[in-house]
Amino acid sequence: MTPRRQLFVRLLRGACADFTVPILTLCVLDLVDEGFSLTTLRDMAGYPLAWLGLSLLWAGGRTGLLVRRARDLGVEAGEQLLDTTQNHTLTGIPFDRVRAELGATRRASDVGDGNPVDFRWRLYRTRLSAAGSVTVDDASGEALVEVRASEHLGSGILRGAAFTALCQIVRTLRPGDAK
Repeated sequence: MTPRRQLFVRLLRGACADFTVPILTLCVLDLVDEGFSLTTLRDMAGYPLAWLGLSLLWAGGRTGLLVRRARDLGVEAGEQLLDTTQNHTLTGIPFDRVRAELGATRRASDVGDGNPVDFRWRLYRTRLSAAGSVTVDDASGEALVEVRASEHLGSGILRGAAFTALCQIVRTLRPGDAK
């Protein structure tokens, strides 16, 4: 199976698990409200199809977004994009520029001093944030960007949030990229 399909299958399994509780709740509420009858069962027959449809749509859309971001970053799209810890190496970025760029962006907060530069990165225009750090090696001119997602960002519909944050940070730090 190709890495993209593995990513899609993993997202689909997660989406099916996430949508199970709401669908079962709807079924139980219908049984309580209308009682156990053939009409009630017929009305509930569409719930599993809706569950599967929503799961397929969400997994397909999320896979497409993650694959596009992976292509922009230059990494292979696969299951590793869903890991809660992501890292990427950039070259040719001086330490002063890292501090200046992270301090200037509105998405970064709690930007620390020293090497490595620790900070919080805000995702999706919400209050949720991931912990990040940039370690600059002045001798080789490389900067290692590492992002760690919290438990809230590593599961549910926000799977792949650490990779999304990594892509946003790299786009902010990379020379010549639009912000």
